Amino acid sequence: MRLLLTLVLTLILALLAACTSSPRVEYTPPDFQTALNAVNQARAVARTCTSGSNTQSYAAAPALSWNGLLGEVARQRAEYIQQTGEFSHQEGSSSTFAVATRSQQNGYRYKEIRENLAQGHGTATDAVNAWLASTQGHCDTLIAPNLREMGMVKAGDYWVLVAAEPQ
Repeated sequence: MRLLLTLVLTLILALLAACTSSPRVEYTPPDFQTALNAVNQARAVARTCTSGSNTQSYAAAPALSWNGLLGEVARQRAEYIQQTGEFSHQEGSSSTFAVATRSQQNGYRYKEIRENLAQGHGTATDAVNAWLASTQGHCDTLIAPNLREMGMVKAGDYWVLVAAEPQ
């Protein structure tokens, strides 16, 4: 009887645990400091970014700090892109911004969130330099002064930067 009671209690506890929110998973790759330094070196200099036909001048921006939740979001995005070959800000047939959905699923709350994708760059510095030279809004994402935190990961040939202004 005691064994049966123990099994029933164990089952009840397992069911209750399954009903609670998932634990916050954080990810910080061993080389995160290299990516953080590359982004912050870019932010430390006043620059002009071009997006389409618009040009925006920025003063030097405050340094970003590493956030393990954004690191996890970047890791998930980079691995998804590597596995599927879908080099896009959307996933599958969804028209929603994948990084926003993944951030919410991982428990990260933000006022604003942005994502940069790169392919074919060997180092974090190479990816950052490509984003700075881009005319598709990537430079603006790197330099936006309201952004405060980031995660950046490479999976295979793909880089993903997630930068956000937390709530």
